[in-house]
Amino acid sequence: MFSSELKILGTLFWLAYVAVAGGLIYAAVRKPGSLRGKVSAAVVVVLAFSVLPVINAKEAVERKLAQAESAKYREAAWAHFRKRCKENAGEKIGKVIEDVEGIYLQRPREKPKVSDLRDQYWMGDPYGLVTYPPAEISRYLNYLDDKGIPTKKRTARQGFKYVITRRLVGQYLEYRLDVTNEDLITRNLEIQPSRYSVTWSDISTDEDRKYWVAGGQLRIVDLATTEVLGERIGYVIESGFGSTAGGRVPWLIARRNACPPIERNVAKDRLFVERVLRPMRRESDDK
Repeated sequence: MFSSELKILGTLFWLAYVAVAGGLIYAAVRKPGSLRGKVSAAVVVVLAFSVLPVINAKEAVERKLAQAESAKYREAAWAHFRKRCKENAGEKIGKVIEDVEGIYLQRPREKPKVSDLRDQYWMGDPYGLVTYPPAEISRYLNYLDDKGIPTKKRTARQGFKYVITRRLVGQYLEYRLDVTNEDLITRNLEIQPSRYSVTWSDISTDEDRKYWVAGGQLRIVDLATTEVLGERIGYVIESGFGSTAGGRVPWLIARRNACPPIERNVAKDRLFVERVLRPMRRESDDK
């Protein structure tokens, strides 16, 4: 219905266009003056009215080509995302370790700038980014409620006793949680005591980012044996392909289109890590 109305309006426009052009030519021929002057005026009118259709036709062709290219790009992007999800995304757990006191957070996340979250090639793992220090560290130390949400109340789901990060080469920082006020207590160490490391990586390829697809990996490693104990790989696609219209922040919105789906829980990394490394239960906390 709508397309037929457009065709009718288009036909009426061109009929009016031809009528106006014909009227001007007629007026040019009928105006007083020499034959040469009349012919010249008519030619000018014809040329003037010939340019507009050519320009319109060129612009119409360019618009159709751009629309076709855009549709082709979107189709290819979603196909690429689905392929990544099918072939790479998911969780793998090779071994479960009980009674783990603490972990080595080998690569704490960094707070992104707004410009990062709009950058197609920002390699900050949009899939895995939820929190960053100090909150990222606290999440591994907090108690969790029965839904896996961090809580200040003492529950049966205790966190790890400590988290270690690297400060400088050969220097480390240990974090513990003061359960009375939720503050982080730190101290410097020269030796990293945990056998198990947790680290993230942005595994996006150039082809991924060409389509506004980003991949992230969370890996748990036994430092004594270099064995990978567990691994989570996830992907997101930015369905607006970088659009910032209406204040959009592309990589934040991309998290709505993720595989596996992203849990709405600031402790989601901790929940996966706990499936591999089970925190040691401390009797002093059983109250």
